Amino acid sequence: MLWAALCLGNSLLYAAPDCPVPAYAPRTTDRITDWYDLYLKPYRRLAGIPEGLSPTMDQIEAMIEKLETFHRRSSRDSLFFEALAQQIAVSYARASDFKGLDTLVAGKIYKPGPDLDFSTVCIDTKTTKSPDDTFAVTLFGMTSYDCEHIGLRGLVFTDTLINGAVNGGCRADHVYYKRLIFPVNAGTNTVTFLCRKDSNGCLR
Repeated sequence: MLWAALCLGNSLLYAAPDCPVPAYAPRTTDRITDWYDLYLKPYRRLAGIPEGLSPTMDQIEAMIEKLETFHRRSSRDSLFFEALAQQIAVSYARASDFKGLDTLVAGKIYKPGPDLDFSTVCIDTKTTKSPDDTFAVTLFGMTSYDCEHIGLRGLVFTDTLINGAVNGGCRADHVYYKRLIFPVNAGTNTVTFLCRKDSNGCLR
């Protein structure tokens, strides 16, 4: 039992996330509604967005385009999340951990900085050495191309998880066909930036 725990290494330290990690099931289908239910709907629920009626195909396609634009913008700016990380650190400076932090709380803390749509990220806490000593910013529904070009590790955050693992790999896209003819990539990847508590921000 002890040997198994040692073999798993750091993966145990980041277990039990509040933000969902979708199961990977690559396939080609015209049912983009399946992609929405698996890779977008759970995060929108956590962001406090009322479910209402199920979105149409056109609305889901617009959501995909919005996510792609956000991912490319945030992944190419190495300091994009610096203001968010610093404001959370200041807000929790007198606390011993980040207990209670989630997407809704982070949205209330965040003021100046790049415009952030909190329906495009998921924020929760994780355990590194003690409970809730790390908070995480997760980008979801990311295409494999954008996932492979992530470059924020070490500049703002403590570490980066790709699909839930410290050394995880980016996966191929979930593809569906627009009008049953044109292939459209809908990402299946999650990228999570970790901020371990430090007196001046994220422990590096």
